[in-house]
Amino acid sequence: MGRVRPAVLRVLIRALDAPNGPRAGEHVLVAASGGPDSTALLAGLAELAPQRGLALTAGHVDHGLRGAESAAEGRAVAALAARLGTGFVSRAASVPGGPGLESRARVARYRALAAMATGVAATRIATGHTRDDQVETVLMRLLRGAGRRGLGGIRPVRGRLIRPLLDATRADVRRYLAERELPFAVDRTNADLRLTRNRVRRLLVPFLEADFNPDLARALAMLATRLRDEDDLLAALGRARAADHVAGDDLRATVASEPPALARRIVRAWLEGPRRPAVSAAHVERVLGLAIGTGRGVVAMPGPARVLREGDRLVRRSGCAPCPAAFERTIAPGSSVAHPTAGWTLTLSAPRPRRAGEVRPGTGERALFDADTLPAGVAVRSPAAGDRIRLLGGGTRKLQDILVDAKVPRELRVSVPVLVAGIRILWVPGLARAADAAVERGTSRIVEGVLVRGPAASDCRS
Repeated sequence: MGRVRPAVLRVLIRALDAPNGPRAGEHVLVAASGGPDSTALLAGLAELAPQRGLALTAGHVDHGLRGAESAAEGRAVAALAARLGTGFVSRAASVPGGPGLESRARVARYRALAAMATGVAATRIATGHTRDDQVETVLMRLLRGAGRRGLGGIRPVRGRLIRPLLDATRADVRRYLAERELPFAVDRTNADLRLTRNRVRRLLVPFLEADFNPDLARALAMLATRLRDEDDLLAALGRARAADHVAGDDLRATVASEPPALARRIVRAWLEGPRRPAVSAAHVERVLGLAIGTGRGVVAMPGPARVLREGDRLVRRSGCAPCPAAFERTIAPGSSVAHPTAGWTLTLSAPRPRRAGEVRPGTGERALFDADTLPAGVAVRSPAAGDRIRLLGGGTRKLQDILVDAKVPRELRVSVPVLVAGIRILWVPGLARAADAAVERGTSRIVEGVLVRGPAASDCRS
């Protein structure tokens, strides 16, 4: 009867045999910190590589957080690589101390690994994550309120990144190292309970196993697998349905008609798009609120960027300086008002004699008023809640409806000039002329209003 292979090797073989595992002729960069998990990964792959036709290089990243200790671990990895007959490369990726150290170190580490993989022409990057890491990740994300995608935990394969030890436990790793008499380093920062993952590992997981489920690791690992499968299905359905709602760079508000689970997928995919930063669940919900009609205003996004609703579409705009605040300025015939940031100037001429045949201007950005019926106390201001205009052609209309029909973006409406006398609207340049102070048959003197648009100091349309 043949010798039973160690659990680590069995797990690695299954990962290499998987449809998306590395194939003969590929070059794998193995992330090797010198700790037990990465040491077992490097040694196990080195045992299997010859028969699999794989080339291996050990890659060590020094974050510069533990001084001489980190350097010693790098030398140990280099020695192990020489012993195993693999290549070795190293790279410094210094991370200053402070808040968010774990996250910043992880980002720096993966950047360094990607650079090393490119340098040695590796097609895959392998990391030593185990099932215990998976359990900790799922619990941490659960505590943050993650959805199905987050609770799917660490993916076995993501692009060129592979985690072939994900089905092995830390106990499996230690047994393998003992059997092969392989030395490894112990990172003293793993005992620092100020770090979230360490508290989950050392306090929460043992408590849950002791008081609730002794088979917690297997249960949560299986849960993560099911959730990843369901997440992939929903993502595929979302991509298929997105074609009905994405219009060029815009997203139709009809996305709100989809079941919420698919609507969220479509919104997230649209927001994150090619080369855009990841967004949170809160961002997705707020943007979906714009589509449904329960949300108002502008949703700030990472980037920086903004999402707003324009008519029946959601549009994404790049970041800019804050848009103008509400304003109000008095204006009299013979004077002008210039908006400080929106770029327009409104001028009322001094009263002058009416010219023959002068009735109504040919452009919405010019208006004629009867100088003798034009009320006193004229001002130009932003649109206000409840504004209604008595139209020149008869009847009244909400200014809000006029702005919506004209597809004026919500965030730009505050800079729309409204000429008023008290509570009565006289003119909304480019959009509507009120019946007040209209030029009649007996009008003899005219005040002419002209709006001139210039470049905005803060271009919120960008």
